[in-house]
Amino acid sequence: MQQTPLNQPPRPEAANLRRRNWSNAQAILLDLDRTLIDIESEVDYCAALARLQRAGFGLRDDLGAATSWGDCTRRVIDLLIGQPDRETWQRADAIVVPCELEGAERARAMPGLETLLRALTGRPVGIVTLASAAATQRVIERYGLIVDAVVARSFEVPAKPHPDQLLVALGTLGVEPAHAVMVGDSERDEMAAQAAGLAFIGVTNGRNDHRFDTAAALAMDLNEVAALLSE
Repeated sequence: MQQTPLNQPPRPEAANLRRRNWSNAQAILLDLDRTLIDIESEVDYCAALARLQRAGFGLRDDLGAATSWGDCTRRVIDLLIGQPDRETWQRADAIVVPCELEGAERARAMPGLETLLRALTGRPVGIVTLASAAATQRVIERYGLIVDAVVARSFEVPAKPHPDQLLVALGTLGVEPAHAVMVGDSERDEMAAQAAGLAFIGVTNGRNDHRFDTAAALAMDLNEVAALLSE
């Protein structure tokens, strides 16, 4: 995860892509945490942050794009994103991963998960997440999620809101951005989709204080996402 600015990256011309017939999408990319599964509520990111500070990692003043994450979560993720080299990133990530794995064991499905999975049958699906690869894999195993591509947090691939994770997933799926949809609960998900040129469905989870900008559609939960993708 090479060090990059945490604000929104430049958007290509196709970034404001809008889609009315969602059922024509050739591939669906999904955020994981609080989109499919609520991991964050079960992870003690404040404990992880304290351990990072004790290990000599300083907090960043330039917090990234606004999200619905808790303050500790946001600071931990932004600290990881900001590490300048592989060695320091690996040291920081090794501190955070055990906390995420503990949370992965207690993580709960978001409302409408089963309905969405049925709606996705027959289409290539990828998960693009800022969670660690280990926690992501554990959640996939626990819930029996069948996906064709997984791009979790890594040093090599710049993280959302940059488009790289989405583009890597689409490369694995063999689908061009113009024919894919990103579904996520975070403003960073939307920024990444815009930067990559994907249509976007924002999942509000009932919150009214979201900062989604140009989302092609908003859904309160995964039941509504499933309905949109079946239109």
